[in-house]
Amino acid sequence: MRQLLTSLVSHGKIVTTEAQAKALKRQIERLISRSKDLGLVTRRKILALFPQKTVSRKFLDQIVPQFTSRVGGYVRVIKLPHRRGDHAPLARVEFVEEIKPPTSLPEKKSSAKGKISLKAKPSAVPKLKSVKKPANLPAGKAGKGIKRVKTTKTK
Repeated sequence: MRQLLTSLVSHGKIVTTEAQAKALKRQIERLISRSKDLGLVTRRKILALFPQKTVSRKFLDQIVPQFTSRVGGYVRVIKLPHRRGDHAPLARVEFVEEIKPPTSLPEKKSSAKGKISLKAKPSAVPKLKSVKKPANLPAGKAGKGIKRVKTTKTK
């Protein structure tokens, strides 16, 4: 039943057998009615019920607020022809209203004072240049020990 609930919330409609559709309708309508107050206990129960966080967020952020003005009858069951293989009666379960994505809030305009420039000024960043200097080695090994030292380049 949890998987049917998850599929219904994520896709908006599903096709299943009539018996499962009736049981699913009972469950989802109870869940929506209890979730209208959106208290902490309700949120925790919904997060525990749905295995995926995205589905529980969609249920809490899109579906429940859309049905707050409705008293009941959030889901409809439409009978379909029998399944071809085992002749089982099928039904489609879908929400009565089309689930709309949440409206995005307008972004706040930030002031020019708080902005930090990401571009560095060319004069502020010292350029490094590698210089070869002979290492302090005995006379016989003078050519083999060259040490690289980084110095700042000035203009």
